[in-house]
Amino acid sequence: MRASLSSSHYLLNNKPVHYLVLGLVILLTLYCLSSTFSRGVANAWYFNAEFSLNDWAKQNTIKDKVEYAHALTSIKKAQSLDPTHPHYAHMVGRIMHWGVDMGFEDKAKLAEINQWYLLATQLRPLWPDPWVDLLRLNNVLHGYNDETKYYIEQALATGPYIDLVTVGTLQVWLLNWSVLSGTERQLLFKQFDVATKQDKTLKQVLDFANVINREKLLCSQLKFNPKYSKQKDSYLYKRYCLK
Repeated sequence: MRASLSSSHYLLNNKPVHYLVLGLVILLTLYCLSSTFSRGVANAWYFNAEFSLNDWAKQNTIKDKVEYAHALTSIKKAQSLDPTHPHYAHMVGRIMHWGVDMGFEDKAKLAEINQWYLLATQLRPLWPDPWVDLLRLNNVLHGYNDETKYYIEQALATGPYIDLVTVGTLQVWLLNWSVLSGTERQLLFKQFDVATKQDKTLKQVLDFANVINREKLLCSQLKFNPKYSKQKDSYLYKRYCLK
Protein backbone atom coordinates (compact mmCIF):
# COMPACT_ATOMS: atom_id res chain seq x y z
CA MET A 1 0.00 0.00 0.00
CA ARG A 2 2.84 2.33 0.98
CA ALA A 3 4.67 1.56 -2.31
CA SER A 4 1.54 2.43 -4.29
CA LEU A 5 1.13 5.75 -2.43
CA SER A 6 4.78 6.56 -2.95
CA SER A 7 4.47 5.94 -6.71
CA SER A 8 1.42 8.19 -6.93
CA HIS A 9 3.16 10.89 -4.90
CA TYR A 10 6.18 10.65 -7.20
CA LEU A 11 4.09 11.03 -10.36
CA LEU A 12 2.17 14.00 -8.98
CA ASN A 13 5.22 15.86 -7.76
CA ASN A 14 7.67 15.01 -10.54
CA LYS A 15 7.01 17.81 -13.03
CA PRO A 16 8.70 16.26 -16.11
CA VAL A 17 6.74 13.05 -15.69
CA HIS A 18 3.57 15.01 -14.92
CA TYR A 19 3.93 17.06 -18.11
CA LEU A 20 4.68 13.94 -20.14
CA VAL A 21 1.53 12.19 -18.92
CA LEU A 22 -0.52 15.33 -19.48
CA GLY A 23 0.90 15.65 -23.00
CA LEU A 24 0.04 12.06 -23.82
CA VAL A 25 -3.51 12.55 -22.55
CA ILE A 26 -3.89 15.68 -24.70
CA LEU A 27 -2.52 13.90 -27.78
CA LEU A 28 -4.85 10.94 -27.24
CA THR A 29 -7.82 13.29 -26.81
CA LEU A 30 -6.92 15.20 -29.99
CA TYR A 31 -6.54 11.93 -31.90
CA CYS A 32 -9.98 10.72 -30.76
CA LEU A 33 -11.58 14.05 -31.64
CA SER A 34 -9.89 14.09 -35.05
CA SER A 35 -10.91 10.50 -35.76
CA THR A 36 -14.51 11.17 -34.73
CA PHE A 37 -14.64 14.30 -36.86
CA SER A 38 -13.20 12.49 -39.91
CA ARG A 39 -15.73 9.69 -39.59
CA GLY A 40 -18.56 12.18 -39.25
CA VAL A 41 -17.48 14.00 -42.41
CA ALA A 42 -17.05 10.66 -44.21
CA ASN A 43 -20.58 9.68 -43.24
CA ALA A 44 -21.95 12.93 -44.67
CA TRP A 45 -20.20 12.31 -47.99
CA TYR A 46 -21.49 8.72 -47.99
CA PHE A 47 -25.12 9.75 -47.54
CA ASN A 48 -24.69 12.26 -50.35
CA ALA A 49 -23.58 9.46 -52.68
CA GLU A 50 -26.23 7.04 -51.38
CA PHE A 51 -28.97 9.57 -52.14
CA SER A 52 -27.79 9.73 -55.77
CA LEU A 53 -27.56 5.95 -56.06
CA ASN A 54 -31.08 5.47 -54.70
CA ASP A 55 -32.39 8.09 -57.11
CA TRP A 56 -30.72 6.34 -60.07
CA ALA A 57 -32.30 3.06 -59.02
CA LYS A 58 -35.77 4.67 -58.95
CA GLN A 59 -35.30 6.40 -62.29
CA ASN A 60 -33.29 3.53 -63.80
CA THR A 61 -30.92 6.09 -65.28
CA ILE A 62 -28.44 8.85 -64.43
CA LYS A 63 -29.29 12.39 -65.54
CA ASP A 64 -25.84 13.19 -66.93
CA LYS A 65 -22.12 12.67 -66.45
CA VAL A 66 -21.88 15.66 -64.11
CA GLU A 67 -24.30 14.01 -61.68
CA TYR A 68 -22.35 10.76 -61.92
CA ALA A 69 -19.01 12.50 -61.31
CA HIS A 70 -20.43 14.31 -58.27
CA ALA A 71 -21.62 11.04 -56.70
CA LEU A 72 -18.32 9.31 -57.41
CA THR A 73 -16.34 12.19 -55.92
CA SER A 74 -18.52 12.11 -52.81
CA ILE A 75 -18.09 8.41 -52.14
CA LYS A 76 -14.36 8.49 -52.85
CA LYS A 77 -13.98 11.30 -50.29
CA ALA A 78 -15.89 9.21 -47.76
CA GLN A 79 -13.75 6.15 -48.47
CA SER A 80 -10.49 8.11 -48.20
CA LEU A 81 -11.55 9.51 -44.79
CA ASP A 82 -12.57 6.08 -43.45
CA PRO A 83 -10.86 3.39 -45.59
CA THR A 84 -11.83 0.51 -43.28
CA HIS A 85 -15.57 1.05 -43.67
CA PRO A 86 -17.04 -1.79 -45.82
CA HIS A 87 -20.06 0.21 -46.99
CA TYR A 88 -17.86 2.95 -48.44
CA ALA A 89 -15.71 0.48 -50.41
CA HIS A 90 -18.81 -1.29 -51.69
CA MET A 91 -20.45 1.99 -52.69
CA VAL A 92 -17.40 3.05 -54.72
CA GLY A 93 -17.75 -0.15 -56.71
CA ARG A 94 -21.50 0.19 -57.18
CA ILE A 95 -21.35 3.79 -58.36
CA MET A 96 -18.53 3.00 -60.80
CA HIS A 97 -20.56 0.02 -62.00
CA TRP A 98 -23.40 2.39 -62.83
CA GLY A 99 -20.86 4.55 -64.62
CA VAL A 100 -19.84 1.66 -66.86
CA ASP A 101 -23.46 0.66 -67.53
CA MET A 102 -24.33 4.25 -68.50
CA GLY A 103 -21.26 4.67 -70.71
CA PHE A 104 -19.54 7.19 -68.42
CA GLU A 105 -16.70 4.77 -67.69
CA ASP A 106 -14.77 2.42 -69.95
CA LYS A 107 -15.56 -1.30 -69.56
CA ALA A 108 -11.93 -1.80 -68.56
CA LYS A 109 -12.97 -0.30 -65.20
CA LEU A 110 -14.90 -3.49 -64.40
CA ALA A 111 -11.69 -5.10 -63.13
CA GLU A 112 -11.21 -2.22 -60.67
CA ILE A 113 -14.87 -2.43 -59.64
CA ASN A 114 -14.34 -6.12 -58.91
CA GLN A 115 -11.53 -5.16 -56.53
CA TRP A 116 -13.74 -2.71 -54.65
CA TYR A 117 -16.36 -5.43 -54.15
CA LEU A 118 -13.68 -7.83 -52.96
CA LEU A 119 -12.37 -5.24 -50.51
CA ALA A 120 -15.88 -4.84 -49.09
CA THR A 121 -16.10 -8.61 -48.49
CA GLN A 122 -12.72 -8.57 -46.77
CA LEU A 123 -13.80 -5.74 -44.48
CA ARG A 124 -17.16 -7.40 -43.70
CA PRO A 125 -17.24 -11.07 -44.78
CA LEU A 126 -20.73 -11.80 -43.41
CA TRP A 127 -22.42 -9.04 -45.40
CA PRO A 128 -24.21 -10.57 -48.46
CA ASP A 129 -24.56 -7.47 -50.67
CA PRO A 130 -21.00 -7.35 -52.10
CA TRP A 131 -21.04 -11.13 -52.61
CA VAL A 132 -24.11 -10.72 -54.83
CA ASP A 133 -22.41 -7.97 -56.83
CA LEU A 134 -19.33 -10.16 -57.18
CA LEU A 135 -21.22 -13.20 -58.44
CA ARG A 136 -23.01 -11.10 -61.06
CA LEU A 137 -19.91 -9.22 -62.18
CA ASN A 138 -17.66 -12.28 -62.27
CA ASN A 139 -20.25 -14.08 -64.39
CA VAL A 140 -20.10 -11.18 -66.86
CA LEU A 141 -16.30 -11.04 -66.88
CA HIS A 142 -15.40 -14.73 -66.72
CA GLY A 143 -18.59 -16.75 -67.06
CA TYR A 144 -19.87 -19.45 -64.74
CA ASN A 145 -16.48 -20.49 -63.39
CA ASP A 146 -15.28 -21.62 -59.96
CA GLU A 147 -15.07 -18.05 -58.67
CA THR A 148 -18.67 -17.34 -59.68
CA LYS A 149 -19.75 -20.53 -57.92
CA TYR A 150 -17.77 -19.55 -54.81
CA TYR A 151 -19.39 -16.12 -54.69
CA ILE A 152 -22.82 -17.77 -54.99
CA GLU A 153 -21.96 -20.04 -52.05
CA GLN A 154 -20.89 -17.05 -49.96
CA ALA A 155 -24.00 -15.05 -50.84
CA LEU A 156 -26.27 -17.94 -49.87
CA ALA A 157 -24.29 -18.61 -46.70
CA THR A 158 -24.57 -15.00 -45.52
CA GLY A 159 -28.12 -14.22 -46.65
CA PRO A 160 -30.13 -17.23 -47.90
CA TYR A 161 -33.51 -15.51 -47.39
CA ILE A 162 -32.57 -11.98 -48.42
CA ASP A 163 -34.32 -10.80 -51.59
CA LEU A 164 -31.13 -9.43 -53.16
CA VAL A 165 -29.42 -12.80 -52.75
CA THR A 166 -32.43 -14.74 -54.05
CA VAL A 167 -32.77 -12.59 -57.17
CA GLY A 168 -29.02 -12.42 -57.87
CA THR A 169 -28.34 -16.14 -57.57
CA LEU A 170 -31.40 -17.11 -59.59
CA GLN A 171 -30.47 -14.69 -62.37
CA VAL A 172 -26.98 -16.16 -62.75
CA TRP A 173 -28.25 -19.74 -62.55
CA LEU A 174 -30.93 -19.06 -65.17
CA LEU A 175 -28.36 -17.48 -67.47
CA ASN A 176 -26.21 -20.60 -67.15
CA TRP A 177 -28.97 -23.23 -67.05
CA SER A 178 -27.48 -25.32 -69.85
CA VAL A 179 -24.20 -25.91 -67.96
CA LEU A 180 -25.62 -26.42 -64.46
CA SER A 181 -25.09 -29.74 -62.73
CA GLY A 182 -28.00 -31.70 -61.33
CA THR A 183 -27.18 -30.44 -57.83
CA GLU A 184 -27.04 -26.84 -59.02
CA ARG A 185 -30.43 -27.18 -60.72
CA GLN A 186 -31.86 -28.47 -57.45
CA LEU A 187 -30.37 -25.44 -55.70
CA LEU A 188 -31.98 -23.18 -58.31
CA PHE A 189 -35.44 -24.59 -57.61
CA LYS A 190 -34.80 -24.48 -53.86
CA GLN A 191 -34.00 -20.78 -54.10
CA PHE A 192 -36.97 -20.28 -56.42
CA ASP A 193 -39.12 -21.61 -53.59
CA VAL A 194 -37.79 -18.75 -51.45
CA ALA A 195 -38.69 -16.30 -54.23
CA THR A 196 -42.31 -17.50 -54.30
CA LYS A 197 -42.86 -16.31 -50.73
CA GLN A 198 -43.05 -12.65 -51.78
CA ASP A 199 -44.79 -11.27 -54.87
CA LYS A 200 -42.20 -8.53 -55.35
CA THR A 201 -39.32 -10.99 -55.45
CA LEU A 202 -41.22 -13.48 -57.60
CA LYS A 203 -42.04 -10.72 -60.07
CA GLN A 204 -38.38 -9.75 -60.39
CA VAL A 205 -37.36 -13.35 -61.02
CA LEU A 206 -40.14 -14.07 -63.53
CA ASP A 207 -39.49 -10.80 -65.32
CA PHE A 208 -35.81 -11.64 -65.75
CA ALA A 209 -36.61 -15.21 -66.82
CA ASN A 210 -38.99 -13.81 -69.42
CA VAL A 211 -36.33 -11.46 -70.81
CA ILE A 212 -33.89 -14.35 -71.39
CA ASN A 213 -36.60 -16.80 -72.52
CA ARG A 214 -36.27 -19.11 -69.53
CA GLU A 215 -39.67 -18.45 -67.99
CA LYS A 216 -40.94 -21.95 -68.92
CA LEU A 217 -38.51 -23.48 -66.41
CA LEU A 218 -40.14 -21.56 -63.60
CA CYS A 219 -43.69 -21.58 -64.90
CA SER A 220 -43.66 -25.38 -65.01
CA GLN A 221 -42.90 -25.36 -61.29
CA LEU A 222 -45.81 -23.06 -60.60
CA LYS A 223 -48.10 -25.09 -62.82
CA PHE A 224 -47.35 -28.64 -61.72
CA ASN A 225 -46.10 -28.35 -58.14
CA PRO A 226 -49.16 -28.44 -55.84
CA LYS A 227 -47.48 -26.35 -53.13
CA TYR A 228 -47.62 -23.38 -55.51
CA SER A 229 -51.41 -23.42 -55.91
CA LYS A 230 -51.66 -19.94 -54.42
CA GLN A 231 -49.04 -18.54 -56.80
CA LYS A 232 -50.71 -20.30 -59.73
CA ASP A 233 -53.88 -18.30 -59.04
CA SER A 234 -52.00 -15.00 -58.84
CA TYR A 235 -51.79 -12.27 -61.45
CA LEU A 236 -48.07 -13.04 -61.85
CA TYR A 237 -48.79 -16.53 -63.18
CA LYS A 238 -51.36 -15.14 -65.59
CA ARG A 239 -49.00 -12.41 -66.74
CA TYR A 240 -45.85 -14.46 -67.25
CA CYS A 241 -47.02 -18.04 -67.73
CA LEU A 242 -50.27 -17.82 -69.67
CA LYS A 243 -49.06 -16.37 -72.95
